[in-house]
This record gives sequence, structure tokens and C-alpha cells, in this order.
Amino acid sequence: MVPVTQTPPESPNRQRVRVRRHRRERQVLLFGVLVAGIALIGIFFAGVYKGDVSGPFSEPFVTPPSVFETEVNIPCPPTDALPLAPTEVALRVFNGTERGGLAGTTADDLEGRGFVTVGAANWSQDYSGTTRIIYGEKGLLSAYTLSTYFTDFELVLDTRDSAVLDLVLGSDYVQGESLRAQDAPALDPETPLVRPQQCVPLDLVVAEPAPRTIPDNPLASATPSPSPSASASADASADE
Repeated sequence: MVPVTQTPPESPNRQRVRVRRHRRERQVLLFGVLVAGIALIGIFFAGVYKGDVSGPFSEPFVTPPSVFETEVNIPCPPTDALPLAPTEVALRVFNGTERGGLAGTTADDLEGRGFVTVGAANWSQDYSGTTRIIYGEKGLLSAYTLSTYFTDFELVLDTRDSAVLDLVLGSDYVQGESLRAQDAPALDPETPLVRPQQCVPLDLVVAEPAPRTIPDNPLASATPSPSPSASASADASADE
């Protein structure tokens, strides 16, 4: 009979050391696999970002442009722009009050200062302000030029394709006070137009609908008539 050799039981200390060593080996293996996986994922997406590798998505990664929003609805005049001469500004005048003849007398005053008026009439509704200057993109400088003549005003951009302005006189308009004196420092033609404290570029302003009827601009340059050719002048001289 062969004797059976029995392995002596492992001491508790040796057992704890073996368990800890086994646990560390598993942890090292697990963290090694995780680090390798993260590295592979990083290399893959770096290639997608550079365009070297086709990504799993059909849409490109695009950051949408930010939307500029503001409550300011007044366009800025060009920097250091000088006012136009009154003879370069055409406008029609409206009476937004119940006072009779206000549009006509104000139009006469402005004509006396060189402005070109194309009519005076009653506004379709009452206006409680002082003066409202309505203009299109082509009339930006004209509107700012006209505004310098008044102590208080409101600028309104609409969709008209014309440089002709509409001037609306309101219930706060006072004859002899709301229109500046001719020698007022603000009317110095060498003084640049004043930029409002709050204004935005013209293309950021939301324009209101324009009236159905806008008068023709009398200041629009007429098409020059063709000059006679040299041969025609020579023929005319020969006929003489």
C-alpha cells in the first residue's frame, strides 16, 4: 500500500498574500485593456476629425452660427459721414395732428432752407411724437441729414426702393421750437453726423413695409441725351 502524502494546510498569511497578488494581476489586466481601448478610440476619432478616416455619421460636425438678436432697430450712419446739402434731400411732409395746415407751413420752412419737397398731406392716423422720419436703405444719409434739423425725432426704416423721405409731424411738434434755428451749431455742414448711442449695422435692422405709393425722386439723375457723333457734325457742316 502506497502511503498518501498530505499537503500541509496553507497558513492564513500566505493565503492572504496569494489572494492580494491575484487581485492585483486582474486589476492590472483590466486597466491595461481599458487604456488600450481608450487609446484606439482616440486615434479613430482623431482620424475622423482630420478627414483621414470615414466616420460612422453621415452628417459633418458643424457648429451652427450664433444668431445675433437685439431690440435696437436704428441703423448707424457711416463713420464720420458728413450731412448732405439740403438741396440733395427730397421729402414729402405729413400732418399727423388735428392742427390744420401744419404740413404745408413746415414744408415751406424746409423749402426755404433748400430741401426739395414733393408734397404735403395729412397722415392716415394721429401721431403722438414730435417728428418721424421714414426712409429706405437708399435714404439713410438723407434721413440723418434731415434729423439734424429737429430737436426730437424718430427714425423708421421701411422697404421703399427710393431715397425720398417721409416726414410725419406729431402732436408734440411745436412750430418755432421743434425745427432748429438756421444758425444752430448742430447744422454745421462740417460736423459729422451723430451716431446714436444704440445703433446697429443697416443689414441687421428689420424694415417695415413701405407705403404703396412713393413719389418719384426729382433728384434722381436723368439719363443724358446722346451727343451727336463727329461724322454727323461734319455732314451738318458740309450741308451748311
